[in-house]
Amino acid sequence: MEAGLELFGTVGYPSTSVRIICSAAGLNPRYFYESFDNREDLLLAVYQRIADDMFSKVREAAAGQDTLEGQARATVEAAWTVVTVDPRKGRILAVEVVGVSDRVERRRRETRQALAELTADNARSLAGPDLALRLDSTLVARFLMGGVVEILLEWINGDLDASADEVVEHFTALFTAAAIASIAEPS
Repeated sequence: MEAGLELFGTVGYPSTSVRIICSAAGLNPRYFYESFDNREDLLLAVYQRIADDMFSKVREAAAGQDTLEGQARATVEAAWTVVTVDPRKGRILAVEVVGVSDRVERRRRETRQALAELTADNARSLAGPDLALRLDSTLVARFLMGGVVEILLEWINGDLDASADEVVEHFTALFTAAAIASIAEPS
């Protein structure tokens, strides 16, 4: 798993063979094939570990927050930290899994949608069950997740001239504004 994180996150999935993974891990290929059928299975396992870590940190960050802005800031910061403190993780989540196969693409979409649903659930939990919404919170969250992924790609490619704190502040403002804009006017 560590060799997969290192290689997929630095030289990339297309440039990483099972032989190279085994060499980096100091393993005989036989041991690799005891755990994985192929390198795509390893990529999915590494990807899932990163995603699970992000989900866990986002849930922890959301707990105890009692305002939309506080929740947005805490959860955005938690997710952004996972993918930027270790740039290999960001690269795997946003670049290396794209276009690998239908199976990997399906997992990528499911993960992005699940993160959007978690974001929407967190906002709804603060809003309460009786709050009327004029926008679908899941659709809004999916829209925001797409923007986050695009900004992450720019950060990975070195095309973003903003600090992590600036990104978190911008996303906090956008997520908060989107949540507020979703609320229906009282009748």
